Amino acid sequence: MPNYEFFCTRCKQPFTSQMHVKEHDERVAECPICHRTKGVEKRISHVNVMTSKKS
Repeated sequence: MPNYEFFCTRCKQPFTSQMHVKEHDERVAECPICHRTKGVEKRISHVNVMTSKKS
């Protein structure tokens, strides 16, 4: 499961959340400080991909 980055506009704090890709497409994570989803923005983050095949 990938980690996604979010920012809470109420607490003014960034945070990360581990979610399934489909779950991330459907909703935003709950802020760990104020426990709200309203005012939480998705942020662009980098992705690391690992495969089992050799190049």
